[in-house]
Amino acid sequence: MNAPDRFRSDLDYSLAFGELAEVELPVVGHEGPHPVVAALEEELLSTVLGRLRSVGGFANLFVRSAAGVRMVAVVDAACAIPPAGDDLTAPEDSPGADATIGMFLDYVEHHPGGVTISATAVGRGAVARGAHRIEFAGR
Repeated sequence: MNAPDRFRSDLDYSLAFGELAEVELPVVGHEGPHPVVAALEEELLSTVLGRLRSVGGFANLFVRSAAGVRMVAVVDAACAIPPAGDDLTAPEDSPGADATIGMFLDYVEHHPGGVTISATAVGRGAVARGAHRIEFAGR
């Protein structure tokens, strides 16, 4: 099993039975499920945005690095209260083609009001906010 698949498997187990089973996930879909996207810190931001797009544009995003795991809520911009404090939809502000999801989360951590993500990136306007480290040991 490759590293991204292993992390997703560990995350699924932890959400169902482990230390994250009691954590209230902030992002809830329109029909009640809690969409989850898993990524490794060094993955390209564009790849992870594609995963977000495939689950409807919003999710509970978990990112593993050597330092641990961070979680961020990616919510529908129409539901974001209050509006995001920063906007990455302008071409001059957009991350470069080589930006990683880890770089993006570093940026989100420094903008507590959230960061707007373009509709073209995830299929609908979205806001990433609340990036923080979580306790996660894996299996």
